[in-house]
Amino acid sequence: MNKTGWRGTVGAGLALPKAGAASSAPTPISYTLYHTFVLGLVLLCVILTASVAHAVILDRVVAVVNDDVITLTEVQEEGLQAIRRIVRETLGIEREQQLRSTERQILDELILRRLQLQEAKKERIEVTPEEVQSAIEELKKRNGLASDEDLRAALSRELLSEEQFRRGISEQVIMTKLVTRRVRSKVVVFDDEVQQYYEQQQGQFKDMSQFKIRHLLVAVPQQSTPSEVKRAKNRIEEAQRLIKSGTNFSTVAQQYSEGPLAASGGEVWTMKRGDLSPELEQAALTLPVGQTSDIITTPAGFHLIVVEERVPGLVLLFDQVKEQIRTILFNQKTEATFKEWIDSLKAKANVEMKL
Repeated sequence: MNKTGWRGTVGAGLALPKAGAASSAPTPISYTLYHTFVLGLVLLCVILTASVAHAVILDRVVAVVNDDVITLTEVQEEGLQAIRRIVRETLGIEREQQLRSTERQILDELILRRLQLQEAKKERIEVTPEEVQSAIEELKKRNGLASDEDLRAALSRELLSEEQFRRGISEQVIMTKLVTRRVRSKVVVFDDEVQQYYEQQQGQFKDMSQFKIRHLLVAVPQQSTPSEVKRAKNRIEEAQRLIKSGTNFSTVAQQYSEGPLAASGGEVWTMKRGDLSPELEQAALTLPVGQTSDIITTPAGFHLIVVEERVPGLVLLFDQVKEQIRTILFNQKTEATFKEWIDSLKAKANVEMKL
């Protein structure tokens, strides 16, 4: 039973892996740089004005979690970077409020993490150096870090030591193993649930809408001079005048189009959402069919388009989306089961807050 109320965030300290179709099979783990949180107001003076010796003197127990303790130093390690941001960006009452509210948040996160690690220890869940290194390599890949030097530079920016980072990754691997055993392995999605979800939510599962357009581009070089921009603007305006006067769009496009697609100027293109630049797509989705657009400017140059036809998205067949639906339902059930499990850990824990 808790001696002092606390409000741990479900999933704190652990990024739940995305669920796959098979409820009992672990999926690749998603890792982030060992996260940092915000220090409390009591730490502000320590960081900004006190010596290292004073920081040691001020260290104390801020929470007891069953037989473990959480110290002020641990809170400091979690929040060093964020406290500097708060000090830099806020003043007065706003600073004090942010520090006090996030002080409790970081401690809640640490308590919840400690509860999970205690449970993992009871179940003798361990992590090997190879698993830690594999997780680090995945993280490097996901964050575009090509080498260990890039990783060390990123850790330096995050104000993390390599020891802190590896410890955090190790804890994430352990907690992911624990959740796989205690939560994910107990989640089952039945076929009739998948079918029912499809019947009730068919609007979610539509193919992308398509549109057929004709296109004219007057290109502008990337390192263009004012005279080059002026020439291109005059040329697109001349093409626009011809179209407004009644000349066929395709004819004008074949004559005025420039750039790598000049040879296909005026031809009908069948496109879908995401195929065009945002500026052109916005026009293609809103322009009345058969009407020529105003001049559209993009980094490539100046454009005119005309929409010949729009094809609305069609509802996908059940067989095309059933695995997607199974994943959605699996994630929903996993989150609910995870919350129930965390609540049971908190209910039987002896947690005493001293901060």
